[in-house]
Amino acid sequence: MHRHAFLVLAAHVAAAQAARALPPRTDDLAPLSDEFASAASLARWKEFHVVEGWPSMTRRMGVDTATGELRLEPGTSGWYGDFHAPFLFREVTGDFQVTTRLRADGPDGQVPTTPWSLAGLMVRAPRDVTPATWTPGGEAWLFLTTGVAGAPSTPVFETKTTVASRSALRLHPARAGWVELRIVRRGPAFELLTRYDGEEWEVRERFHRPDLPATVQVGINAYTDWNSAGALHGDPFRFNTVPFQGGSPGLHLRVDWIRFARPEAAPSP
Repeated sequence: MHRHAFLVLAAHVAAAQAARALPPRTDDLAPLSDEFASAASLARWKEFHVVEGWPSMTRRMGVDTATGELRLEPGTSGWYGDFHAPFLFREVTGDFQVTTRLRADGPDGQVPTTPWSLAGLMVRAPRDVTPATWTPGGEAWLFLTTGVAGAPSTPVFETKTTVASRSALRLHPARAGWVELRIVRRGPAFELLTRYDGEEWEVRERFHRPDLPATVQVGINAYTDWNSAGALHGDPFRFNTVPFQGGSPGLHLRVDWIRFARPEAAPSP
């Protein structure tokens, strides 16, 4: 081998060995992740209704240690405008990437038949309010969920953005079963993506939200049976403070895991 070529090859080998010797890059958001292997992990999460003092809209929630899954069943509820639903979150400051693998089923393990039964990832601006100090018009959030919307048994993704309690949503065709959802924040830019097992990521929506603060609530939301509480759709305060007892809640959420990380650098335009 020519001496120059040998030296170049040796340099490449040395560089590769040095790279392998370096410790793995640490990510300060990694400790926020949860594989749901232990019921004790739920104590590390915050619940929206507890933090702000509202009644719970969660029927059941717990970790199934046999399968390593979070199980959550919301009651009649809805994230829309000033209306509330279950939300389990971490507080995250700065840019982030959050990814979860989940499935939104009906009670029989099939596609939900109750309209507006969805669950997924949510990013919300914290509010320093209680029911006693609450005023309408202060909600600021966005989310990416999966389940069914107005057409029962028809799977969809729902993307929704809410500014000053004014919500705008879009529905996208989906499939039943396990799916990964991801939200990436880079400053005011939010990218919402989905991926089925063995497939590539697909961008579902991009939102520009310069109004959202540096520190936001990030986690898992779920809602179901919005139509049953139609008599309260003109009164969000009553909807939020007197959980609806009738109706037919029909969502059984299973979450395999949720993982937090700092995002990679955005691709060059």
